[in-house]
Amino acid sequence: MPLSRRHLITAAAPLGLGGLLATTGCFSSTASESGTLVFATALTPAAGLSPLSEDAFLLARWAVAETLLGLDDNGLPVAKLALDWTQTEDTAWDLTLREGVRFHDGTALDAAAAAAALNAAAGASSVPRVIDGVGLAAEATGDRTLRVTTAAPDPVLPQRLSSPYLAILAPGAYTGATVDPVGFASGPFTITESTSTGVTLERNADHWGEPAAMAGYRADYVPDAATRVAALRSGEAHVIEAVPYAQIANLDASQLQDAPTGRTVSLYLNTATGPLADPALRAAVAAAIDTAPIVDDIYEGRADAPEGLFGPALAWAADHREHTLPEAGTPAGEALRVATYSNRAELPEALTVIAAQLEAAGFAVETEVREYNDIEPDMLAGAFDAFLMSRSVVQDSGDAYTYLDSDFTSDGGFNASRLADPAVDAAVAAIATAATVPIHDSAGSVEGGMDPDAAAAARQNAVLDAEAVVLATVAVVPIAHERLVTGVAGGAANVTSDPREREIITAATTME
Repeated sequence: MPLSRRHLITAAAPLGLGGLLATTGCFSSTASESGTLVFATALTPAAGLSPLSEDAFLLARWAVAETLLGLDDNGLPVAKLALDWTQTEDTAWDLTLREGVRFHDGTALDAAAAAAALNAAAGASSVPRVIDGVGLAAEATGDRTLRVTTAAPDPVLPQRLSSPYLAILAPGAYTGATVDPVGFASGPFTITESTSTGVTLERNADHWGEPAAMAGYRADYVPDAATRVAALRSGEAHVIEAVPYAQIANLDASQLQDAPTGRTVSLYLNTATGPLADPALRAAVAAAIDTAPIVDDIYEGRADAPEGLFGPALAWAADHREHTLPEAGTPAGEALRVATYSNRAELPEALTVIAAQLEAAGFAVETEVREYNDIEPDMLAGAFDAFLMSRSVVQDSGDAYTYLDSDFTSDGGFNASRLADPAVDAAVAAIATAATVPIHDSAGSVEGGMDPDAAAAARQNAVLDAEAVVLATVAVVPIAHERLVTGVAGGAANVTSDPREREIITAATTME
């Protein structure tokens, strides 16, 4: 097969990046030679590793911090630091904590510590988005029991409690001006040294679960993608996250592992103002777009063709509902201002392809690309006729309801399409009243006569019904379902490719 333009570019790129490694990432040759795993992470701390920021995902991917609950493959809550959860009132959930859990500073987990951690998140100057507007509050009702309340009934509160933003830390983490997790978390690994270039981690010998297989490892901050790839090739790093699609050609297939993610690239169409307020012209946009060149070339075949809003990472979503689009109109040179952001290298390239397809269909297209933080206010204000965006469809809670509610309802806080459709509002509202999380006791059984499979199916069916109603408005055109590509060198094993992008290094990870 002939090389694509992307392959030609990357194949010609120089691979001798020793000087670049010295300036954009700090690798320990001693660690590499001694057999200690080195993990090159794409993120750098933005808030001193506080879990109340995006740094929460670093702590999760390092297996340092833990939450009260986790999620199974279907996005339903499972026990973690809490063993059971029961909805005792419309706005209240009671949880029982696991016994024998100790934080890295030696203090024991109790309900008072768990409640304090949750209240610190709810009362932060910048409330983590997973609970923003929820009105969350927690109180200890016993040594190992706590009650979590919300301002209004919240059917996905247990899923929210699985978010890395709501990691439970020892009281000592909250004594300073910022939340400091170093030495105060509870996971299989503890941070023993933290510098501006990375962290050193050691096995937590007192972890409540299975002890970590490795005695320790290093995590280095390497935001430059080409540097991460070069480090994997040279052996200076053994695991690298977020391999960019443009760099895939520079790695051997044996060094790549990927998995579908709960992230969909979509073109959001402005339904309120401009030419695309006309449903017929939105349908013309949808008809003009051919996603194959984007999936096959720009994403190097490591993305999945669109199947709706929800891709293969959500296995239960495969049964998409039929929906009918409005009859497509005939473009007559209508001017479209189409935009995206530069933070994800694939999006500007994909926008170029889409713009050419729209022009071929009869639209006049002007494109704009800026850094995300700069362009987001204009996007939400309706400054563009179409906006290309990579969006998590399960968001921080692991539940699709929050995505549909924020992105497509009349009052949604992230309604980039500016959609105001009563049918969509009703369909999304129906998810909130669908059967939700089964009530579990500490033995893992289900109480109250609620069958967990039936409860999950009812909620999933409501989500798929709402998806069909949203797609019928042509407020959004799915482009591709992204896959998570991780680089893993020989010798490293049991590195997780998590569809929710929460886990990479776990207690099971090993290094020969």
